Amino acid sequence: MDAVPAYLALVSGDRVHQGDLGLLAPLALIGFVVCVGAIMVPLLGLAIANCGGLVRAWRARRRRLRAAASAELRARAMMSELCPHGWRATITMGAGADPDRAGGGRTRVALDWTELPDVSGRPVVIRRVWASTIGEALDAMVADRRTDETLEQIEQGAVADGALWPDA
Repeated sequence: MDAVPAYLALVSGDRVHQGDLGLLAPLALIGFVVCVGAIMVPLLGLAIANCGGLVRAWRARRRRLRAAASAELRARAMMSELCPHGWRATITMGAGADPDRAGGGRTRVALDWTELPDVSGRPVVIRRVWASTIGEALDAMVADRRTDETLEQIEQGAVADGALWPDA
């Protein structure tokens, strides 16, 4: 029973000597761990910094997409209220320069919107608005329709008061 396996010797309380390791092996191990740490800490710092930039870029992109989606939903809801008989819009990207502005060599967005006719067969309203972005074009479309509705209300009020309008 001289040859007791090492794990049984540890369990039974006997000390197992693997040989003289001396002081050199633990110092070499400590030196190795310090060198690996000295290399890994700056690399981890760079990795975390780059990941932070990627996360910030991802969040900003997501915010922009949500803002664009909410702008479109908001414009759809407003136009549905302002055009009770329906409406249609066509967005054209890179339509060239706005003819109303000088020096318009930038890429622009043209939004053509149409109010569908009501039951009385009134003529259809067809308009074009220009903007730098799709969100701005949608906002301009809603503002244009609000202005149109305000002018219609003024005209109806004037006709009700007895004023003669050339197109009435």
